[in-house]
Amino acid sequence: MFTYRFRELPVALNKKGEVRAALAKQIRVHPEEIFNLEVERFSLDSRRKGDPHWSYNVVFDLAKPVRASGNEARGLIEAKRERKGIESEPLKDSVQMPSHVDIVGAGPSGLWAALHLLRKGFSVDLYEQGKNVEERFRDIRRFIVDRKFNAHSNVLFGEGGAGAFSDGKLNTRSRNAFSEAVLKDMVGFGIDESVVTFAKPHIGTDRLVLMLREVRAEIAKLGGRIHFNTVLEDIEIKDGRICAIQLRNVSGHEARDVSLPFWKPCEALVLAVGHSARSVYTLLHARGVALESKAFAMGVRVEHPQMLINLRQLGKGVDTRLTGAAEYFLATPTLGKTSSAYSFCMCPGGILVPCASEPGTLATNGMSYSRRNGPFANGAIAVPIAASEKLFGGLELQRQIESDAYRVGGNNYAAPAQTIKSFLAHKEDAALPKSTYPCGLVQSNLWDWMDKTICKSLAEGFQNFDRKIPGFIDEGLIVAPETRTSSPIRITRNNDTLESVNTRGLYVLGEGAGYAGGIVTSAADGARLAHHAKKA
Repeated sequence: MFTYRFRELPVALNKKGEVRAALAKQIRVHPEEIFNLEVERFSLDSRRKGDPHWSYNVVFDLAKPVRASGNEARGLIEAKRERKGIESEPLKDSVQMPSHVDIVGAGPSGLWAALHLLRKGFSVDLYEQGKNVEERFRDIRRFIVDRKFNAHSNVLFGEGGAGAFSDGKLNTRSRNAFSEAVLKDMVGFGIDESVVTFAKPHIGTDRLVLMLREVRAEIAKLGGRIHFNTVLEDIEIKDGRICAIQLRNVSGHEARDVSLPFWKPCEALVLAVGHSARSVYTLLHARGVALESKAFAMGVRVEHPQMLINLRQLGKGVDTRLTGAAEYFLATPTLGKTSSAYSFCMCPGGILVPCASEPGTLATNGMSYSRRNGPFANGAIAVPIAASEKLFGGLELQRQIESDAYRVGGNNYAAPAQTIKSFLAHKEDAALPKSTYPCGLVQSNLWDWMDKTICKSLAEGFQNFDRKIPGFIDEGLIVAPETRTSSPIRITRNNDTLESVNTRGLYVLGEGAGYAGGIVTSAADGARLAHHAKKA
């Protein structure tokens, strides 16, 4: 038996999934001569505008050596099958942990840490300050109507974390055994199996909600306990080791307390709190846990008609029912190459949402449903921000811009907005185009209140992006600000054990720790901790 790998195997749009027939035709063999065919990755290749196709990377076996040559054999190489799965990941260091583990945060890293620790026989209590995803969904809808901010149940906090109300992107730059395990778990929880092999998979908020229910049920089935409406108030450290945590139950409705804080012993605490849990950073700093400032990014959301993006990215006459709504990925150096501007978390066919973790502040984010069939596309255009010399300097800059946006928007969660064309002219619009932002827009000249360096970098970026996507300026609307791309603070950890460098028994995961970005990498962090965990 001879094993081969074929890279970039072209498959027609209307023949998606018909890989065996396409491969057989390409290498000039009968389909039945191909054995053990496995799709490693596939994507949409739209480099030829007006004529996109699917591109597959596959591995397969033949009884005889392949005889194809020339163009039909381009992309074909001899190969060896690789051993896959978490079990193939070597254990550099075992993480000695007590049989019971407390986890704070029910986002991807916390949920997957709980799931995989339970599968290994650990006992787990998972604490989440927000509500389960169904109740959280109702709270967000209520907020859009009455504008009464709930500090514990919102777009950022609650079961599923910030990723639950996003595009549900599952693509990651660092696919490994842990990220693959997460994707396979998701398939087991009802997500289409294509997420394992598609290069840019996404779920959509609607399917994420259904998946989270299944994850919750599995954790309960394995004996795990999830405590919603429960806030981490304090930690106790003795001789450099975590020994107790203080928790407080909250109603989740207008943040009214329903009980006094209470202490409980804790020998192993997993913090998976997300990139917006600012009170946790303050608490850790006060208790002497090692933190450091890190680089992050801020900018704005931009919205365009989806038809424009489809036309520019795919070409004329392409059936988007076959391809899906088109995306863009843009990046350019700016300010004499001392800075840059780039697209982030682009949501085809999506909507804009208000995003805040504290009262009196406003940030924006984007989300979409699984069909991505809305009339508008939105994406963050972000500018990198260097690590501050002050530990909380980046957080203070975030808070300042968010407070200014709230004020400029009228103190009622309406968002400051400006067409890209007017932004480049430094003038306020007479009127604004339609938008999906649900809390209303206020005409504003962003140069009057946003950071000037960010504005200059955005302006140069928009001009460069218009050369790649003509119409980006003339048809673009800015809704500001986008400040929560990642955390400006890192909880310093040992990267082999995922344990705090100066607090034993404290394990820090995901975006909140500053070591992951996105749903899959955050969840993979939780799976990785469990993989290395060994009962003390």
